[in-house]
Amino acid sequence: MTSSLVSSPAGFQPQMPMLEQLLQPRLMLFWGSHTPTRALLQALTALAALGHTVRLFDGGNRFAGYFVARAARQLRLAGARATPQETLERIHLSRAFTCFQLAQLIENTPASPEPLFVLDLLATFYDQSVPLRDAERLLATTISHLKRLAAVAPVVVGAREPRPQVQDRWPLLDRLQTAAEGIWLLPTPQPAEPLQPRLL
Repeated sequence: MTSSLVSSPAGFQPQMPMLEQLLQPRLMLFWGSHTPTRALLQALTALAALGHTVRLFDGGNRFAGYFVARAARQLRLAGARATPQETLERIHLSRAFTCFQLAQLIENTPASPEPLFVLDLLATFYDQSVPLRDAERLLATTISHLKRLAAVAPVVVGAREPRPQVQDRWPLLDRLQTAAEGIWLLPTPQPAEPLQPRLL
């Protein structure tokens, strides 16, 4: 298994070629020094606007409903056939607040054709109250289930580098990178600019 490392231009905007990549059944990782939440929310909203039902697991309490609603409205203005309400109804959100909850959620998820996005997968695995050995064991099991799901549908994962106080947790990110079939390194976000999602 080989992984490609690509630096995305600043202001990641999901264009049609990228959206087509995100519809391929494989495990994909978007990561950086900061959690790439907005990039993934833009991408999954664009997929939903195109008519795809999207499963969304929030592993770091990162979901921004207002941001998604605004993206859906702007996609409609940009030519999407779906109304903002139709787009939002196609996004099925589940939240987990510990690494154990997230691992169980992924383990119990049946394989299906719908794309799966996981926001900030490693956030709770970086929790220092969880021994590193236990976090590594749990992540290995979680990755095996992500790969099971990715065999039949796209699985798109977001993650960030461990903070300085948990530098001993870098092996978790390394393991996730090794497992992914496509890897995108996103730059440190710049000050917010007006959202301009595009379908084409």
